Amino acid sequence: MNHVRYKTLNMTAVMMPPTHQFELVDNALEALRITTGLTGKVVAREANLGHPKDPVADALIEIEAERRKHRFAVEVKRAARIEVLAQAKARWPKNPRLPLLVVTPYMTAHVAEQCKAFGLFFLDAAGNAYLKDKELFVYITGRKQTQETERRKTTRKNNAAGLKLLFAILCKPDLLNATYREVATAADVALGTVGPVIKDLEQGREVATFGSNPPLRRLTDADHLLQEWVTFYPGTLRPKLNPRRFRAANRDVVERADLTKFEAYWGGEVAADRLTKHLKPERLTIYVCENPVKLITELRLKADKAGDIEILDAFWDPNVTRNGGDVVPPILAYADLMATTDGRNLEAARLIYDQYLAPNFRTLKAAP
Repeated sequence: MNHVRYKTLNMTAVMMPPTHQFELVDNALEALRITTGLTGKVVAREANLGHPKDPVADALIEIEAERRKHRFAVEVKRAARIEVLAQAKARWPKNPRLPLLVVTPYMTAHVAEQCKAFGLFFLDAAGNAYLKDKELFVYITGRKQTQETERRKTTRKNNAAGLKLLFAILCKPDLLNATYREVATAADVALGTVGPVIKDLEQGREVATFGSNPPLRRLTDADHLLQEWVTFYPGTLRPKLNPRRFRAANRDVVERADLTKFEAYWGGEVAADRLTKHLKPERLTIYVCENPVKLITELRLKADKAGDIEILDAFWDPNVTRNGGDVVPPILAYADLMATTDGRNLEAARLIYDQYLAPNFRTLKAAP
């Protein structure tokens, strides 16, 4: 047989054990074995593809079919939203040494079809898969998500309050060692939110805790936690920020405005332009701490559902995440850009990551 071909619809769920970033890869490979008989293994973790500018793969895997071994570079994604997957594909080299394979807890049939349309390979922990290589073709959709997958989707750190808390911690990691009341105040969340989210982080091994009375905590992989935050922010927290659109009588005046007197901050493309000098903004995103009536009046904005200016409520404490000027913290600028599939925005996001985020995360990783 020249090709291995499988297609299964509406199959029963395969129960999987709790997953973490690397455990999820192992579980997805096991699900592939159950549904297809193909065996796979992880041959490397956090692998460099050979060029300094290439992204680092979360893992390299090897799948054996008809006595032939097929290698893929893996990116783990906690949520399979099409824009997140398209971003992963856009960041990957055009002629990679190894093809990209996304591993995720669950892939719906609809998103699977979209991935197949733009050539993105995937595996999930329920046994859905799309793989293609010489003498290999696997395409499986319709397997139902497991109870464990559903539980991971609803983890408390990824609801709106949890995301606010994670944002504060990512901006100021020392908050992990503050009192719960201080953390709740800094993140503007209820006191009862803090303990469960910290527990989620500890159980997911994203926070390490040492000693007691008081315990000492630190992030174990801030970069991974950032990517997870960026994945969930657009669909979970952002819609709750009262987004509304406007159009300006004179857009140039708005774009040049200093927002500090309005207790407001530039996000998205304008933030990228101010931080990197690399992007000419097409859409203007503004986060406001106060009622925006003064800003709307002075900048002569008019409500327009199709307008190119978006105003949202700020959700963070500027005193905790203060980075100077009228620009949002780099983490939020990065998330705004990554929530699009625009190549210009993705390139600007990469610059923000390289210049403002990666250096801090390397420092955290090197900490004892």
